[in-house]
Amino acid sequence: MADIKSLFLDHVAQVVGTPSALVIERAEGNYLYDPEGKAYLDFISGISVANLGHGHPTVVASVLEQVKKHMHVMVYGEFAIGPQVKLAQKTLEKLHPCMDRVYFVNSGTEAIEASMKIAKKYTGRSQFISFKNSYHGSTHGSLSIQGSDKYKGGYYPLLPDTHQANFNDFAVLEQITAKTAGVVIECIQAGSGYIPADPAWITAVRARCREVGALMILDEIQTGMGRTGPWFAHLDYGFCPDIMCLAKAYGGGLPLGAFVAPEHIMKVIKANPILGHITTFGGNPVSCAASLGVFEALESSPELMTGIPAKEKLIRDVLVHPSIEKISGKGLMYCLWLKPEVDSFAVIARLEAEGLITNSFLFAENAIRITPPLTITTKELDKGLKLILRVIEEFSA
Repeated sequence: MADIKSLFLDHVAQVVGTPSALVIERAEGNYLYDPEGKAYLDFISGISVANLGHGHPTVVASVLEQVKKHMHVMVYGEFAIGPQVKLAQKTLEKLHPCMDRVYFVNSGTEAIEASMKIAKKYTGRSQFISFKNSYHGSTHGSLSIQGSDKYKGGYYPLLPDTHQANFNDFAVLEQITAKTAGVVIECIQAGSGYIPADPAWITAVRARCREVGALMILDEIQTGMGRTGPWFAHLDYGFCPDIMCLAKAYGGGLPLGAFVAPEHIMKVIKANPILGHITTFGGNPVSCAASLGVFEALESSPELMTGIPAKEKLIRDVLVHPSIEKISGKGLMYCLWLKPEVDSFAVIARLEAEGLITNSFLFAENAIRITPPLTITTKELDKGLKLILRVIEEFSA
C-alpha cells in the first residue's frame, strides 16, 4: 500500500501546488508527532484552533461523554439539544448583556454568511463595508467582502455593493451611511499580519454604525476563546457589537461556529419567511460538548489567560534580529515581518524540518505566523523563539 503522503497527494484535493504534506500520526499537548515519533512544537495551533493544545483531557472527556449519549439526532433548531443549550448559556455568560441569542453553525465563513443575511433583512439595505486585507472566509458572500482581489479571480460575479476601506483610517466614517447594511470588522486584523485596531478608531466605527442604523458585524473567529487575554478581544475595547461571529478555537478542535446577537436582531430569521438560515450539522452535540470542555478547562486554569502578558513580553524581548523588520500582534497572536533579503517561506520550511510548526499569512508579505497554544510553557515558547532566531541568522548569512 502506498504511504500516506503519496495517497494525500494523489487523492485529496489540493489548494496549493506544493503543500507541506507533513504526516501527523498523533498530537498531544503542545506537540505533533510524525509516524517515526519525531516531535514538532506547535507554534500555530492549527491556525488559532487548538488554544488548549491537543488532546486536552477535559475536552476529550466531554466529547466521549456526549458520543456515548448521541451524536446527530435532528437538524438545527428543531429539538432542544442539551449541549447546545448549555453552550449558548455559557457563551452569553462571557459577553455583554446586550447579547442574548446564539445561533450555531459549522464554520467561521458560515457565521459571516448568515450575519450578512441578517444585516440585509434587518436593515432593508444591501451595502457592506469591510477592510482592505481582511479575510472572513471563502464562500461567495465572505469572498465578496474579502479585502483583496488576490483570491477572487475566476469567481466573479460576486455580491454587488461591497466596499473596502482602510483599516484604522477614520475616513471610513464617511463611507458608513444610511445605505449601509453592515460593517464587517475585526479587533485584530488577522490575514494582514495581526494588526490591532486603534481603540479610538474602532469605537468611532461602533458609534457611526449606531448613528446611521448599520449593523456592526464583529469577526472574532481567530481572536476568541482567550487568544488575546480576555475571553473575546472586543471586551478589551469596551463596546458591544450588533453581531459577533465565532469559530476556530470555539469548537476545541471540532467543527463549530456561531453568530451571536440580541433577540431583536436575531428574530428576523424566524418569520416572513421562516427558516431564515438553515443548517444540518451546525451545533452538532459532540462539537458543542467539545466547546463546553474548552470553557471548563479555561475556567479551571485562569492562568492560561492571565499569563498571556508575560508570554507577549517574552516574544517581543527574544525576537530581535537585524533581519526582523517589525513585529505586530497582541496576546498570543503575532506576525514576524522579515526584511526582503530573508525568504519567509524558506524559513518556515526549515523550521518545520527542525521540528517547529509555523506558517505564513494571506496578505502579509514575507512574514511568519506565531500563534502557539495558550498552554505553551515559557520554556517551550523560549525554545521555539530561539530556534526561529537561529534559522533567521542562517538565512541572513
